[in-house]
Amino acid sequence: MKTRLMKYFGIAVVLTTMISLTSCEVSIGSWYDDDDYSEMYYRTTRELCSRTWQETWVQDGEYYTQRLDFYENRTGTDIIRVEHRNGYVTEDRYRFEWRWDNSSQTCIRMVYSPSDVSYFENVWLGSNFLKGVLDDVNVNFTRIR
Repeated sequence: MKTRLMKYFGIAVVLTTMISLTSCEVSIGSWYDDDDYSEMYYRTTRELCSRTWQETWVQDGEYYTQRLDFYENRTGTDIIRVEHRNGYVTEDRYRFEWRWDNSSQTCIRMVYSPSDVSYFENVWLGSNFLKGVLDDVNVNFTRIR
């Protein structure tokens, strides 16, 4: 009787262990964004978020200004201002959520909506500049604030 009870108890333990192991959830998505990973990465995020970044260019005779603000709560704003040839000025403001997209923090994923995602790759961050490739276009933002 005792061996029979031990046999059923052993089976119950094995089944409980198997069920427990299959219900584990592993989250990989946030690993790259862990600011506690090292002091260097925390400084990168802090430096990125402590300034307003601006780039200007002329295209088809119109003057463009783009401003990016990144916030430590992983949100941001993207403002694009266009001074048209006729003197008319338009300004569009977009909100996005952002995350570092790799462990070396050289790529930023910016989600404007579920179907509108931008990638800022080869990010190079200095005290007064933010350079890289934003949606396949070389950009060179400078600090304005």
